[in-house]
Amino acid sequence: MSNTVTSLTATLIQDEVLPALKLGLSPLNAMSITAVADRPLFKGDAVTVDVVTAKSAGTYATTFESGDSTWTGTAVTIAAPVFSSWHINPFTEGAPTAARFLAAGKEAAYAVAKTCVQNVLAFFVNANVGSGAGDVSAIAAASYDTDDIADMIALIQAKGVAGSVSAIHNLSYATALKKDAALKDASAYGGGEMIRTGTLPPILGVQPYYTDAFPAALTNENVGVIFTGKTAAAVAIGAAGDPTGQVEEAGVREMIVTDPESGLSLTWRTWVNSGTGYHWGSVYVMMGQSFLQDAAVRIVSV
Repeated sequence: MSNTVTSLTATLIQDEVLPALKLGLSPLNAMSITAVADRPLFKGDAVTVDVVTAKSAGTYATTFESGDSTWTGTAVTIAAPVFSSWHINPFTEGAPTAARFLAAGKEAAYAVAKTCVQNVLAFFVNANVGSGAGDVSAIAAASYDTDDIADMIALIQAKGVAGSVSAIHNLSYATALKKDAALKDASAYGGGEMIRTGTLPPILGVQPYYTDAFPAALTNENVGVIFTGKTAAAVAIGAAGDPTGQVEEAGVREMIVTDPESGLSLTWRTWVNSGTGYHWGSVYVMMGQSFLQDAAVRIVSV
């Protein structure tokens, strides 16, 4: 049986499906991340992720060629594809239309993003970032507010983390922060974006993210918020090359779709199972991640 879902173009997938992947992956911007857009990736590939650490300065004496080299590259090994698939049974569920495949593709893309985020957040456990007084603060989600963010900034700075800091929240802590009067009434500093859009703005210089992708390794340690610098972890992500060798065979169609702004790519694959007649679709990416150093502090529930 041939693949009948052929009206889906790369532009449609870029407009309708790729944003779900991009949205779900947004917490990974808290780390050092490289989106590989110039080639497909395969399991075992090594990708160099640029990691920029804090720089030092001094008083000029005789030359400007005096200082530290703080631009380093970390090799990250690409693992097996992270994928989410679906199928439509045309005999009992109706035609496998483009609209239905796009709708399923959006959900699949977010599911892929969620797994990718879980893979990285699993690094931020006691064994890697500590559980002592300088590593965690116990704060109930219901009482979490912008004053706590100020305290956590001091805590992470005491670890020697300089430069960009982000805070990755689970949904309970993000909800509490959205109720903070300091954020709801932003007229004092000329904006009220959060009350209109629901999007958390930068707070005291910290970029906030929130996700439903906290893995069990974190929830088992009661972690609700992670404050991290860019140098805590390195992440590489890109589209997959054909892992099966079946592309171009009858009924198999594959496209690599790339976001022109970020370089983020996904692989879109559709096919028909000749035995069952089911029309299948899949979204997948290639990803590798590596923990670099203890450049994070956390909030745990009480």
